[in-house]
Amino acid sequence: MSKSIVTVAGGILLLGASAARPARAMDESEVVKAHVPFTFHVEGVSMPAGDYSLKPMDPSAPGLIEIRSDRLGGPAAVFLATPRDSGSSTHPELLFDEIGKQKFLRAIVLPDETGAQLPEVRAEVDAARRLATGAKPTHTSS
Repeated sequence: MSKSIVTVAGGILLLGASAARPARAMDESEVVKAHVPFTFHVEGVSMPAGDYSLKPMDPSAPGLIEIRSDRLGGPAAVFLATPRDSGSSTHPELLFDEIGKQKFLRAIVLPDETGAQLPEVRAEVDAARRLATGAKPTHTSS
């Protein structure tokens, strides 16, 4: 199975104070803005290349994050992420797993050793399996 990591730098809008803190999911004061120059997948939703905003959905549900196209009427998805240690990142980044020609959002890296990790979804596992076995993709309606 061949997987590679694709990194996209993003801008971050911090509405609250930003101090060094242990790994945790995004909090309600953080909005990440990013331009993604390729089509990617989040929670089974295909997101075209474009500008996106990522923000926590609800302070009472840590880790529940929304990604929304900045284009009016563009796609949106909600996903549950777990806290991720971002190491010494100095700027926000989106990390993607690349499997064959498909890209899947894997993590949001924020400065100050914080971030959010997305779990692998079935579509990603299936894409990796097809790549490993040389099988052609199947299209199903849902």
